[in-house]
Amino acid sequence: MDSAANQKQSKPAKKKMPLHIKIFAALAAGILFGYVLNILGGVDNPIIGSYVLPFLQFIGDLFLKLIKMVVVPLVFFCIIDAALSLGDIKKLRSVGLKTILWFLGSSAIASTIGLTLANLIQPGKGIVLGSAVASPEVKELPGIYQTILDLIPANPFASLTSGDMMPIIVFSLFIGFAIISLGKRAEPLAQIITLLSETMFKIINLILGIIPYGVFGLMSVALAKYGLQIFGPVFKFIATDYLANAIMVIVVYAIFLKFVARVSPIMFWKKAFEPWMLAFSTCTSSAALPVSMEVAPKKLGVPRDIANFVLPLGATANMNGTCIYFGIIVLFASQLYGIELSLQQQIMLVVQATFLSVGCAATPQIGLVISITLLTQMGLPLEAIALVSGIYRIIDQAHTSTNSSGDLVTSVCIAALEGDLDRDVFHDPNAGKSEVAA
Repeated sequence: MDSAANQKQSKPAKKKMPLHIKIFAALAAGILFGYVLNILGGVDNPIIGSYVLPFLQFIGDLFLKLIKMVVVPLVFFCIIDAALSLGDIKKLRSVGLKTILWFLGSSAIASTIGLTLANLIQPGKGIVLGSAVASPEVKELPGIYQTILDLIPANPFASLTSGDMMPIIVFSLFIGFAIISLGKRAEPLAQIITLLSETMFKIINLILGIIPYGVFGLMSVALAKYGLQIFGPVFKFIATDYLANAIMVIVVYAIFLKFVARVSPIMFWKKAFEPWMLAFSTCTSSAALPVSMEVAPKKLGVPRDIANFVLPLGATANMNGTCIYFGIIVLFASQLYGIELSLQQQIMLVVQATFLSVGCAATPQIGLVISITLLTQMGLPLEAIALVSGIYRIIDQAHTSTNSSGDLVTSVCIAALEGDLDRDVFHDPNAGKSEVAA
């Protein structure tokens, strides 16, 4: 009896499948299952259209709604807690200024990459929607002063209710400043804020378990509705968009990591793959944010106070992938009608796209909505949106994963600039042995 019990106890514990493997498997299964549903008739099939797809959509929507439920309080309490954990207003000002300047700079680079490739590849050429029209007068979007004013909430509680993220972040920072200024008298309130922040993470841990199911549902519906033919008419657009995002992720981010953070880009991606895959499969930075906020301090050597400040802010204000799309969609729309945009107009577009990206909600389809505003503001035809909307989810996967991974890159670089990055986590044992041997 005892020996049998000992043998039972000596059996190795069954390893749980890592979350990113589950997500990848769900993504692949969703694509395959959705394609099969599409072959069987998709939405036109009475059973599939009336029963299967609504259920799959319900699973995906349930996941997204649970994420949305917790994102606003998570960002609100984490930003305050991050401000408090930085210790003093001087350090908060240092980290905050570096972060904002980094976001603006990387967004401008992303927009430039998108525009450059759109000029070279010309994805809108060869698709005729109508006769050429006169070159439009590019209208100005709200200037920098209005953009700054829009960041300040007229009613903080209304912003919390509507999920308007940038005013929420600004309000959170003001609360953090005030609590720090109050000193010891505010310590009980600071402890409550920290507990509330930790509570949000506990809720997130409960939600993480259904992520693979949500991913499966969302991908199945997308493929069942559109099938593989969605890649046909706008293949050049998709290729241009993916190539631009690949350049941003593989080249630009690698340069940031190598020369600013002074860490191995390869080791970074080994540790940051899970939030990248989550963002890619769900098309929402909100879904990847909680995982990123765990990965940054535990695997990437970023102090938790910096991670808790940079990542929630980045989920709203750092939209590199979306900036790439803004540049490409404007050139795509102009090429569809033979409209020539001057260099000056394209430079203005980079500036406009950079500021538009600040305040983007971290939700699916937001880039599509904002691009309609951008094209309207610039006086360009909106027919391009009709072509892109059918395949937007496919390209939005590239945008969102670039956005999310850019937030992690930024957190690593800011921590390095502050002198607080733990580079030991990036050391590759095999590389170390080879250096010693040499």
